[in-house]
Amino acid sequence: MKPAVIAFSGSIASGKSTLSQEVAKTFQWKRASFGDYVRSVAQNRGIANSREVLQAIGADLLQRDMEGFCRTVLAQADWQLGQPLVIDGIRHVEVLDNLKQIVAPMPLFLVLVTVDESTRTNRLLERGTVDLEKYQHLEHDSTEQQVKSALANIADLVMDSGHSLEENVEQLVSWLKHIDSI
Repeated sequence: MKPAVIAFSGSIASGKSTLSQEVAKTFQWKRASFGDYVRSVAQNRGIANSREVLQAIGADLLQRDMEGFCRTVLAQADWQLGQPLVIDGIRHVEVLDNLKQIVAPMPLFLVLVTVDESTRTNRLLERGTVDLEKYQHLEHDSTEQQVKSALANIADLVMDSGHSLEENVEQLVSWLKHIDSI
Protein backbone atom coordinates (compact mmCIF):
# COMPACT_ATOMS: atom_id res chain seq x y z
CA MET A 1 0.00 0.00 0.00
CA LYS A 2 1.31 3.45 -0.92
CA PRO A 3 2.00 5.85 1.96
CA ALA A 4 -0.98 8.07 2.69
CA VAL A 5 -2.44 10.23 5.39
CA ILE A 6 -5.79 9.21 6.84
CA ALA A 7 -7.58 11.92 8.79
CA PHE A 8 -10.56 11.18 11.03
CA SER A 9 -13.45 13.47 11.84
CA GLY A 10 -16.68 12.93 13.72
CA SER A 11 -18.91 14.33 16.43
CA ILE A 12 -18.13 14.11 20.13
CA ALA A 13 -18.16 10.41 21.21
CA SER A 14 -18.52 9.15 17.65
CA GLY A 15 -15.66 6.67 18.08
CA LYS A 16 -13.14 8.47 15.88
CA SER A 17 -10.29 8.29 18.40
CA THR A 18 -10.79 4.60 19.10
CA LEU A 19 -10.92 3.87 15.36
CA SER A 20 -7.91 6.06 14.55
CA GLN A 21 -5.87 4.34 17.30
CA GLU A 22 -6.78 0.91 15.97
CA VAL A 23 -6.00 1.88 12.36
CA ALA A 24 -2.60 3.28 13.38
CA LYS A 25 -1.89 0.09 15.32
CA THR A 26 -3.04 -2.15 12.46
CA PHE A 27 -0.90 -0.37 9.85
CA GLN A 28 1.92 0.40 12.31
CA TRP A 29 1.67 4.07 11.28
CA LYS A 30 2.30 7.07 13.45
CA ARG A 31 -0.75 8.84 14.88
CA ALA A 32 -1.27 12.52 15.59
CA SER A 33 -4.25 13.83 17.54
CA PHE A 34 -5.60 17.37 17.68
CA GLY A 35 -7.58 16.48 20.79
CA ASP A 36 -4.54 15.05 22.58
CA TYR A 37 -2.54 18.16 21.72
CA VAL A 38 -5.24 20.58 22.90
CA ARG A 39 -5.63 18.59 26.14
CA SER A 40 -1.85 18.87 26.69
CA VAL A 41 -2.04 22.65 26.19
CA ALA A 42 -4.83 22.86 28.78
CA GLN A 43 -2.80 20.75 31.20
CA ASN A 44 0.34 22.87 30.66
CA ARG A 45 -1.71 25.99 31.37
CA GLY A 46 -3.15 24.39 34.51
CA ILE A 47 -6.69 24.64 33.16
CA ALA A 48 -9.41 22.04 33.68
CA ASN A 49 -9.97 20.18 30.46
CA SER A 50 -13.72 20.47 30.07
CA ARG A 51 -15.16 20.32 26.56
CA GLU A 52 -15.88 24.09 26.63
CA VAL A 53 -12.29 24.87 27.62
CA LEU A 54 -10.90 22.55 24.94
CA GLN A 55 -13.10 24.16 22.27
CA ALA A 56 -11.91 27.62 23.37
CA ILE A 57 -8.23 26.62 23.36
CA GLY A 58 -8.57 24.96 19.96
CA ALA A 59 -10.29 28.04 18.52
CA ASP A 60 -7.56 30.28 19.95
CA LEU A 61 -4.75 28.13 18.51
CA LEU A 62 -6.43 28.14 15.10
CA GLN A 63 -6.96 31.88 15.13
CA ARG A 64 -3.40 32.66 16.20
CA ASP A 65 -1.54 30.41 13.74
CA MET A 66 -3.42 27.64 11.96
CA GLU A 67 -0.43 26.32 10.05
CA GLY A 68 1.75 26.39 13.17
CA PHE A 69 -0.97 24.57 15.11
CA CYS A 70 -1.22 21.88 12.42
CA ARG A 71 2.55 21.46 12.18
CA THR A 72 2.89 21.22 15.98
CA VAL A 73 0.27 18.47 16.11
CA LEU A 74 2.11 16.54 13.37
CA ALA A 75 5.45 17.11 15.09
CA GLN A 76 4.03 15.66 18.30
CA ALA A 77 3.83 12.35 16.41
CA ASP A 78 7.42 12.79 15.18
CA TRP A 79 6.07 12.65 11.63
CA GLN A 80 8.21 13.41 8.58
CA LEU A 81 7.02 14.15 5.03
CA GLY A 82 6.67 10.92 3.07
CA GLN A 83 5.73 8.81 6.09
CA PRO A 84 2.20 7.41 6.36
CA LEU A 85 0.15 8.94 9.14
CA VAL A 86 -3.18 8.75 10.94
CA ILE A 87 -4.59 12.07 12.16
CA ASP A 88 -7.40 12.19 14.69
CA GLY A 89 -9.77 15.05 15.36
CA ILE A 90 -10.26 17.09 12.19
CA ARG A 91 -12.93 19.65 13.09
CA HIS A 92 -12.48 22.41 10.48
CA VAL A 93 -12.40 22.50 6.68
CA GLU A 94 -9.60 25.07 6.87
CA VAL A 95 -7.49 22.70 8.97
CA LEU A 96 -8.10 19.90 6.48
CA ASP A 97 -7.04 22.15 3.59
CA ASN A 98 -3.96 23.25 5.52
CA LEU A 99 -3.01 19.65 6.29
CA LYS A 100 -3.38 18.70 2.62
CA GLN A 101 -0.84 21.40 1.76
CA ILE A 102 1.55 20.29 4.50
CA VAL A 103 1.52 16.59 3.53
CA ALA A 104 1.54 17.14 -0.26
CA PRO A 105 2.30 15.38 -2.52
CA MET A 106 1.02 12.53 -0.35
CA PRO A 107 -2.72 11.93 -0.59
CA LEU A 108 -4.82 12.79 2.45
CA PHE A 109 -8.13 10.99 2.87
CA LEU A 110 -10.85 12.23 5.20
CA VAL A 111 -12.84 9.57 7.04
CA LEU A 112 -16.02 10.72 8.78
CA VAL A 113 -17.05 8.53 11.70
CA THR A 114 -20.78 8.55 12.43
CA VAL A 115 -22.79 7.07 15.26
CA ASP A 116 -26.46 6.85 16.15
CA GLU A 117 -27.63 9.09 18.97
CA SER A 118 -28.43 6.33 21.47
CA THR A 119 -24.96 4.79 21.12
CA ARG A 120 -23.37 8.21 21.44
CA THR A 121 -25.41 8.97 24.57
CA ASN A 122 -24.35 5.64 26.10
CA ARG A 123 -20.70 6.43 25.36
CA LEU A 124 -21.00 9.83 26.99
CA LEU A 125 -22.60 8.26 30.06
CA GLU A 126 -19.84 5.62 30.21
CA ARG A 127 -17.31 8.47 30.24
CA GLY A 128 -19.03 9.90 33.29
CA THR A 129 -20.82 12.71 31.49
CA VAL A 130 -23.59 13.76 33.82
CA ASP A 131 -24.95 16.81 32.02
CA LEU A 132 -26.11 15.57 28.62
CA GLU A 133 -27.90 18.87 27.99
CA LYS A 134 -24.53 20.62 28.22
CA TYR A 135 -23.16 18.33 25.52
CA GLN A 136 -26.20 18.94 23.34
CA HIS A 137 -25.53 22.68 23.73
CA LEU A 138 -21.90 22.15 22.70
CA GLU A 139 -23.12 20.45 19.53
CA HIS A 140 -24.36 23.87 18.37
CA ASP A 141 -20.84 25.31 18.48
CA SER A 142 -19.59 26.32 15.01
CA THR A 143 -16.79 23.74 15.27
CA GLU A 144 -19.24 20.90 15.77
CA GLN A 145 -21.46 22.26 13.01
CA GLN A 146 -18.54 22.09 10.56
CA VAL A 147 -18.08 18.42 11.43
CA LYS A 148 -21.76 17.66 10.79
CA SER A 149 -22.13 19.65 7.59
CA ALA A 150 -19.07 20.88 5.72
CA LEU A 151 -16.70 18.02 6.61
CA ALA A 152 -19.47 15.46 6.21
CA ASN A 153 -20.05 16.73 2.67
CA ILE A 154 -16.41 16.35 1.62
CA ALA A 155 -15.45 13.13 3.42
CA ASP A 156 -13.81 10.49 1.24
CA LEU A 157 -15.30 7.70 3.32
CA VAL A 158 -18.10 7.58 5.89
CA MET A 159 -17.97 4.86 8.53
CA ASP A 160 -20.57 3.86 11.11
CA SER A 161 -18.95 3.24 14.50
CA GLY A 162 -22.03 1.25 15.45
CA HIS A 163 -20.27 -1.63 13.69
CA SER A 164 -17.53 -3.48 15.53
CA LEU A 165 -14.06 -2.00 15.59
CA GLU A 166 -12.77 -4.99 13.65
CA GLU A 167 -15.42 -4.55 10.95
CA ASN A 168 -14.58 -0.86 10.59
CA VAL A 169 -10.84 -1.51 10.33
CA GLU A 170 -11.53 -4.23 7.76
CA GLN A 171 -13.76 -1.84 5.78
CA LEU A 172 -11.08 0.85 5.82
CA VAL A 173 -8.31 -1.56 4.78
CA SER A 174 -10.47 -2.81 1.92
CA TRP A 175 -11.31 0.74 0.83
CA LEU A 176 -7.65 1.80 0.91
CA LYS A 177 -6.62 -1.24 -1.13
CA HIS A 178 -9.28 -0.32 -3.70
CA ILE A 179 -8.05 3.31 -3.81
CA ASP A 180 -4.46 2.09 -4.06
CA SER A 181 -5.30 -0.06 -7.10
CA ILE A 182 -6.86 2.81 -9.07
